[in-house]
Formats: sequence, C-alpha cells, structure tokens
Amino acid sequence: MKKISLLLFLSFFYLSCTNNSIYNKNLSTYTIESSVVENQTTQQEIKSIFGEPYSVDVNNQGNTVWTYHDVTINSPGYNSFSASFRAGKGSRSRDNHNPQYKWVIIFNSDSVVINSDVRTLY
Repeated sequence: MKKISLLLFLSFFYLSCTNNSIYNKNLSTYTIESSVVENQTTQQEIKSIFGEPYSVDVNNQGNTVWTYHDVTINSPGYNSFSASFRAGKGSRSRDNHNPQYKWVIIFNSDSVVINSDVRTLY
C-alpha cells in the first residue's frame, strides 16, 4: 500500500511540474519579430508556428484577439532572459525583478495580423 501511495504521489508531483500545454519554447521576441509581418501573416500561420493561443477574445471593434504567455525577451547576439508565465490560467504573481510577458495579436476580418505587441502581464 505504501508503494502505491508513493507512486501516486510521485506521479501527481511530476505531472504538476510539467505543464507543457501553456509553455511554448518557440515564443521569443526574436521568433515573433522574424515570423510575423503585420497585414500579411495569417492566423493559420501563427498557429502552425506557435501553437494554440492562451486565450481568444473579440475587441470592441469586432477584431479577433489572441494572447500567448511565456514570452522570452531576446535578440540575436545578446544574452536573453526568460520571462515565463508557468503558473496556471488566472494566476498572476508580481515579480518586479523578473517581469512576465504576454504577446497580444489582433486580426482583421480576413484573419490577417493587423497588430502584434509584447506586453507585461500586469
């Protein structure tokens, strides 16, 4: 019985630490800037490169808005730092020494990017 309990505990612990469904290793400012062209890149192209968005909304103008979390701020030739949002949906910890970033994309009615912006989560 102790072995089963230990196995269940370790399984739960492992699964709680490896939530890859909201963590995208491709999500860096360099990848975003080199892959996304406003008024040209489509929703399908974004999804094929970066996967499913963290959230999908509609703004006051009726445009579709996608949000991704876990953005890493970097550029080629410089040291990069990670600003990952690894907690679950709705959880927002404030750390002024390591700010967390999200990527907000607005699409027009033809599903083409009209605005792409990386922002702090808070």
